[in-house]
Amino acid sequence: MNTGLISTRYAGSLLGYAISSGEEKEVYTSMKLLSEMFPAFPKLRSSIANPGLTVRDKKEIIVTACGGTVPSSLSKMIDLILKNERETLLQYIALRFVELYREKFNIQYGKLITAFSIDETKERQLIARIQKITGSELEIESVVDADIIGGFVLNLGDYRWDASVQGELTRIRSRFKSLQE
Repeated sequence: MNTGLISTRYAGSLLGYAISSGEEKEVYTSMKLLSEMFPAFPKLRSSIANPGLTVRDKKEIIVTACGGTVPSSLSKMIDLILKNERETLLQYIALRFVELYREKFNIQYGKLITAFSIDETKERQLIARIQKITGSELEIESVVDADIIGGFVLNLGDYRWDASVQGELTRIRSRFKSLQE
């Protein structure tokens, strides 16, 4: 069974249906949350796949993992997934939906790593500058890592912008080693 193909078909269908229903943002929010729940709660996958649970119980677990309520288009897709016994692919469907949504609406996902927590205003200013450069909407996850000492590291798609003190020290060390050789 090709899980990538199957999950792409379900995710693509859900995206099209959600757009036609005008619920794409709500479905995106729910599917993003669902995709984050699987690694956070490893037993979620085995609970959903449990043959001893009724379809109603499985749906209740899925809806709870989506935040407690879901738009009608997502509710119908969950029903279809359970009817076709594809619940074991739900994590892949959620991940693929998030990818397809970001592609469709030109959203780039990135990770901003700073040595200490920055205030929301500075973060928005930085994101606004990067949006001007990239020409696309950004979804940035902020992470604090004291090991970078100062500055920031921005991972955006395949690009990495290292403006950290640790990164600069590593580059200086590398230059000295090359001079010694």
